[in-house]
Amino acid sequence: MSIDSVRISFVNEIPLGVKPLREYTQPRKIYAIEAAETAAHPGFDVVFGEATYESSAAVSIKQDNISISWQRNQVHVLCPLESRLDVLTALADFGFYEGELHRLESDVEVQEPLAEKDVEFAHRIHHRNREHWSRFGETIERFTRDRLIYARLCSQLAFPSPTLSPKSRQIVSKLLRECNIEDRLEMYSDRLEALEELYEGANDRVADYRWYRGGHILEWTIVIILIFEAIAMSLEFGLHIYELNRDSTAEVADLSEEFEANIIQVENDRVTFVKKSLEPKTIGVAKNLRVQEGRMDRKSGEVTSGSTLEKGLGNEAFQNIPTDGIKAMLLTDSKNEKIAQIQVLRAGSKKAK
Repeated sequence: MSIDSVRISFVNEIPLGVKPLREYTQPRKIYAIEAAETAAHPGFDVVFGEATYESSAAVSIKQDNISISWQRNQVHVLCPLESRLDVLTALADFGFYEGELHRLESDVEVQEPLAEKDVEFAHRIHHRNREHWSRFGETIERFTRDRLIYARLCSQLAFPSPTLSPKSRQIVSKLLRECNIEDRLEMYSDRLEALEELYEGANDRVADYRWYRGGHILEWTIVIILIFEAIAMSLEFGLHIYELNRDSTAEVADLSEEFEANIIQVENDRVTFVKKSLEPKTIGVAKNLRVQEGRMDRKSGEVTSGSTLEKGLGNEAFQNIPTDGIKAMLLTDSKNEKIAQIQVLRAGSKKAK
């Protein structure tokens, strides 16, 4: 029997004039074509005419008068000419789906040594290791995409495609069984799950740490803002009190009155006085009335306070008031309704004639 070979390639677009062997949509859209020569596209070589292929990595099956020795990059086939198309379509299906599984397995194998080193960074989050944090996120994103591919791939590797011929389905079934596809799928899922838990946990702890730092800064920012608000409110309140006091002082200055008068009568907490030769006027005194001695400087006219008179209006100075009265400086209260202060002016010494 003559020996010849073809290459089954997997391409994204069908070359002009080439009829595809198979078309796939899951886990990704791609076409399987038969190429006479080795091409740059992913695929494998099928050698017809050799029944055996000495390799420990090869998987051998027999189906009726068909013998196949499968290895990922090269397959040796011994079959009648009329079975050639069935064999090629079966090998295309199995080769594509097994290749997708192998790609996922390779990705896990590459990541596992890195995961060993990342265990410390994933469980002990320190700000000094922040250069690894973005890689944690990128890694779990890649694993999520692989998990989606795996989910779509499982249904394709569970049973041969119903669009294959019965003979092709039998070949695919035996290859699936001999290559332990079911066990490989389960082992891959377990290994991927361990990596997912590691990096998902790392991402969660990084997110918590960032929230803690960001929340801490936010809390201090809020405290500082509240302090400034309290200071502003205190200043505003103080300014308000100052304005009230200023208005109150202005009001007292406007309404109270200090003047010189002659007291002519004191009776029942009421004082009758004559101011600037006007008619006598009688008004009451405040509860906190201050009664003092006062001395007037004849040159400047200023009055200085002296000692407080005992008993206030009950002092003997107000018992026998002369006809022309007692000379005094009177100060009314803020409402100019009552006398708040009386300064009895003592006569100064006269010059000798």
